[in-house]
Formats: sequence, C-alpha cells, structure tokens
Amino acid sequence: MTRFVALEEPVTEGAAVSEIGRAFRSFDQAGMHEILRRARAEEPVFFAPDIGYYVVTRRADVLAVFRDHQRFSASIALNPMRPLPPEVCNFLREGRFTHQQIQANADQPVHTRVRAAAAQFLNMRRFLGMETQVRALVEEYADRLEGAETADLVADMTYELPIRAILLLLGIPAEDAPQIKRWADKRLLFTFGDLTAEEQMDAARDMLAYWHYCRELVADRVLHPGEDYASAMLAIRGGDDAVLTLNEITGLVFGILLAGHETTTNASTNLIHALLSHPAEWARVVADPSLVANAVEEGLRFASSVVSWRRIAKEDVEIGGVTIPAGGHVLLSLASANRDEADFANADRLDIGRANARQHASFGYGIHVCIGAPLARLQLRLILEVLARRFPAMELAPGQDLEWLRTLCFRGPRSLIVAPNGRAGAATLAA
Repeated sequence: MTRFVALEEPVTEGAAVSEIGRAFRSFDQAGMHEILRRARAEEPVFFAPDIGYYVVTRRADVLAVFRDHQRFSASIALNPMRPLPPEVCNFLREGRFTHQQIQANADQPVHTRVRAAAAQFLNMRRFLGMETQVRALVEEYADRLEGAETADLVADMTYELPIRAILLLLGIPAEDAPQIKRWADKRLLFTFGDLTAEEQMDAARDMLAYWHYCRELVADRVLHPGEDYASAMLAIRGGDDAVLTLNEITGLVFGILLAGHETTTNASTNLIHALLSHPAEWARVVADPSLVANAVEEGLRFASSVVSWRRIAKEDVEIGGVTIPAGGHVLLSLASANRDEADFANADRLDIGRANARQHASFGYGIHVCIGAPLARLQLRLILEVLARRFPAMELAPGQDLEWLRTLCFRGPRSLIVAPNGRAGAATLAA
C-alpha cells in the first residue's frame, strides 16, 4: 500500500554543492537547457540542494541507470516531492486511499507481473486499431480552430483531446473528461509540484475523489463487464489475487487516467510550439506529409513533455566520477539526455529530418519504458497531420510570454495562442 511520506529521506551527507547545483532550479523550466548544457560539459552529475537529488545529465549515464535494476530502485518515482503533513496523510488513510506501487514506481517481481497483465490489453495492435476513432477526435477539435483569428491551442485542442482517447479504452463517457482532467491536474501537482501544506491538502481532496471514481468504475465492471481496460484486467485476474488484486486493477485505471493523457497534452503542445517557433521546419512538414512521423520523434527529443524521472540508489554507486551513496535520490534528466551532443549532432537545433531522432529518452527506457508510447505517437502523428493539412499557414501569435507548468518532471505551456490561418489571414478575417 502507498505510504504518504517519502519512502526514505534522501541521503545527502557529504554531497558537494557546486555553482551549477546552486544555479539549477528543479521546478522551473526557464533556462533549463542552458544550465543542463553546461552541466554535461563541466559536471555531468551534480547535486541539487533545493530537492536533495543527484542530477544525471549525460544520455549514456541516464540509460545506464534505467537499465540497472540491481543498484537502483524505481520506488520513489511517484513520491510527493515535499513531505506530506500528518493531516494530509491521515486524510488519505481515513479516506481509504489504498493505491499501491504497481507500475512506474514498482520493482520486480511486482512490476513484471502487473505489466504482463496490462500489456495483454495495452499493446500495439489495440492502439493502431484506434486510429480511425482518434483521427475523428482530432478532426473534431480542429473544427474549433476553423475561422478563428486566434485560438488557444491548449484550451481548444490539446488539453482535452488526449483524455478523450483514453476514455475510449476505458468505456467512460466523454462528458466525464473535464472532471477527470481537473483531478489529474491536481494529482500531477501533488506528486511532482512544489506545494505548500495547504495546497497539498487541497490536491489530496481531489485525488481521493479521483481514486474513489476509479474504485466505483472497477466495481461496476465486476457486475457489468464490457470491452474496456478494467473489464479485460478483471477477466485476466479470473478471481485470482496472485494474478491481480481488485485494488491493483483500480490502481491500473487510476494510473492510465493520468499518465495516459497528461504527457500527450504537453507533448502535442510542445511539438506544435517547437515547429511554429521554427517556421522553416513547419513548412517542411506542410510540404511533405511523409516527414510527419519523424517530426514527431524530433519534437519528442527537442521538447519532451517529461523532462526528468527518479530513482533511488540501493547501494553506493559511482556515476560520472561522482559517488552516489546508498539511499541517495537520483534525478535522471531526460531533457538533457535528449540534447546530449555525444549522441545528437547540433543537439539544440530542431531538425525534423534527423536520422536518429527516435533515440530520444522521452518515454523512459528498459523495463519501465512507457507502455502507452504507441498511443501517444499515434495521437501526435494525427494531430500534426491534421493541423498541417487544414492550417498550413498557422503561426504563433506574437508577444507571448509562455507560462510553463511548475513541476519537477513535466513540461508544457499552460496556453499557446496561435493564428490558425496565419497573421496575414487573421488580419484579412478581422477586416
């Protein structure tokens, strides 16, 4: 069962704090790439005192940690970044919040058992079979941009569209999407944000309501099974707790109702922002739709929606010349790995024709690699295809000061104002 405090306080004794460590701002995205570029060159593993984590910046080291299950545990991956006050812990405990460590924050053998069950439903064949439905959703949201002088791409498309795709897997009506998104937003901040005690309690209230929504959904599928994810997990369980427990199935639903769409919301927004910020690359996609799939991979590399992930050292381990003590908390910088000059030529340049773009680490690596990556790729591809076809002259509205999510691991703008028909077209419409 989840414990509502950090599994272990980070071991920081003897950690040296450098100028880079002091300059790094764990929850802020502004200037992130500049400080990470310097770290890769000067101090590829540094200690961040504001969170008590060792930050790993080079791609080879990041992938090595992901692979090393003997010396690194995933158990802290979903821990709240700040210790929870006793009143928050008591509230969740008394409210029967019984979420367990089963996926992103679980080690073998639990992770292996649960993922094997989930993969019988969440797989490439099923995701590719959703293309017609997802394309219809993308066209539906693109309709909202038609005729608009300017539009907020987040509010009008990328915020809600990915959860609608996930609801198709769960057999949940579309009208529940806004509420689930609000709950998911709070859970994201609860886990990865830098919240005050009052904000933690506010988020905990929504997260508990979110958990009980998932419990009720699973209970309903026990009585009324369908063709959805929860029903499939119940069938695989076959009443045997050694395969899956009912609580674990609730946790699987709870997990996909966050991870299955928040990352895609941010990834799709980041992708369009990156392309429109590089008009020549946008023009290449518009002119040659065959470039779309690789443009998606380059967007994921250049502007990942998941910029870091977490591990804890089980024993003393040396990485990049730095000894991380047993119990030391490790922040794997995916954003830095994706721009490592040792692996990507002209790494700070967006190039949709990049031959090795797919070697990014944005979906993780190893046994914990994102199980929903094929669905995310499908959605990103369709969003880009549709927007490039329907709005080839799309441009960013000028003078925007983007507000980025203030979280440790997730990156995306809260809004992105675009001129769907270009600023010249917008002027014509206004006239």
